[in-house]
Amino acid sequence: MRKNTILLIWLVFSCAIASAQGYSYYENSQFDPFQRQTYIIGNKSLHSSIRQYKLDELRQLYDLDSLIYDGIKQPEIYTNPHQAADGKPVCKNIFKNLIHDDFLAWKYNDIYVAINPFFDFQIGKENGSDYTSYINSRGFYINGNLGKNFWFYMDFNENQARFPAYYEEIARDFGTVPGESNYRKEAKNNYFDYQTATGYIGFNIGKYIDFQIGKGKTFIGDGYRSLLLSDNAPAYPMFKFNVTFLNFKYMMMVTQLQTHDTQRTSNNGYREKYSFTHYFDWNMWGRFSIGLFENVTMATWRLTGESRSIDFEYLNPFIIFRPGEFNAGSPDKMIVGINSKLQLCKWLILHGQFMFNEFRLKELTGGNDYWSNKYGYLLGLKTINIFGAKGLDIQAEYSQVRPFSYSQYDGLGTYTHHNQCLAHPLVANFREVVAIANYRYKRLMIRSQFNFAQYGADIPGDTLSYGHNPNIPSKKRNAQYGVKLLQGNKTTTKYVDAAATLLINPRTMMNFTVGLRHRNMKDDFDSNSSTHIYFALRWSLKNKYYDY
Repeated sequence: MRKNTILLIWLVFSCAIASAQGYSYYENSQFDPFQRQTYIIGNKSLHSSIRQYKLDELRQLYDLDSLIYDGIKQPEIYTNPHQAADGKPVCKNIFKNLIHDDFLAWKYNDIYVAINPFFDFQIGKENGSDYTSYINSRGFYINGNLGKNFWFYMDFNENQARFPAYYEEIARDFGTVPGESNYRKEAKNNYFDYQTATGYIGFNIGKYIDFQIGKGKTFIGDGYRSLLLSDNAPAYPMFKFNVTFLNFKYMMMVTQLQTHDTQRTSNNGYREKYSFTHYFDWNMWGRFSIGLFENVTMATWRLTGESRSIDFEYLNPFIIFRPGEFNAGSPDKMIVGINSKLQLCKWLILHGQFMFNEFRLKELTGGNDYWSNKYGYLLGLKTINIFGAKGLDIQAEYSQVRPFSYSQYDGLGTYTHHNQCLAHPLVANFREVVAIANYRYKRLMIRSQFNFAQYGADIPGDTLSYGHNPNIPSKKRNAQYGVKLLQGNKTTTKYVDAAATLLINPRTMMNFTVGLRHRNMKDDFDSNSSTHIYFALRWSLKNKYYDY
């Protein structure tokens, strides 16, 4: 972790001689000030299904400060650092900076650098527990641009946490804090100690092309969940290449992933694998868009023990992976999918996804539930200012995925990072309904969420895989035919999350939140219930998921 942080700092300052608009670092879907604007009818140049958003594309249509503050008036005596005199640090009143804008900022001509704290302090109580839950996260983030064509971002957090019991169990099963990082061995008081660091540099090459190099996450989709690529797993090293022209956008991304296995030692770390992604999005008519997705994941070792080099054919940005994979005799994991969106009116959007790993048409139409027919779909709707009620947004989704859809035969090149699926957190062999309502009026934000999910987990004491856990090789499957949705240990979860938030600093998303989470789980062998009340003072820039 320390090496990654030092590398990111070195990249930022060693490249300072290069000559952003950059990408938005607001990755929390509830607090993102720009996401709603990508669904305005007629905006053919904005691609809502690829998050993060390119700021210079948004700036052509909107004043970004007006979107960030959304009607919140700043005191007249406060000096906005984005309008400060060149060459003068903006720190006349640190307290006012903390609650209104960037904490420390420096501007000179078209160079801008900002430094902000990045904290998450939470305390709570779970029913029936004999301890107080908490999160103690301290850190900072730095962002800025050097001219119009070079930008940078980095953040670092030191964390100690004690989670509700169900979440602690999930973290131990993964071997990592979900979506965050590996954790050190718990101390005697049983807390989790972990660090997180992300960051990247980016630069434009002409009008249509840009690059990103660093460590982060990418989300592909128009909903709360994604069956293609989500921000569910921890951040990963990446190289991203984007081409935007007319109403088309093309992205190629290469990432380095890691897997937990029994071969890890203190000297060699976790084993590596690589993921190669292509995504092509086409905005048609300002109301309808369709995106084509493909990904191949390859391990750098084989079961026989020898290492394996990267197939250079995967580095070609203009190739369909499947023929190249077949010609190379590759054993790698292949996923193909479609993302689509239809805006029926200014306040109603329909969206959907379809993904498949592989299927045989003969077996698919035969009705025998062949194990290798691996596919899933997602259907959803979302509203913006529903029925003219400003600030009220509602969304609902249904998704289901067949068993083994993200698994691989030998388990080496699965679609995971640190044991967590790169797509939906329930992975496969599940169906789920999610309903979310968000309301914002100036600094007040209210959110409610309900999840109902069923999935077929593995049976305790059974060595066979029933298609839910992607880290178990699919060669250990329970059957060849008769593989049905929800097979195995049928598990039902109900999840409710309600929270009221006071937004303190709109630019940094500093806020105070009071919330309640309730989760009920029942399977064929056990059941448990958790009600967790919490209070938080936090910077909400990134998504954190508790609805497992």
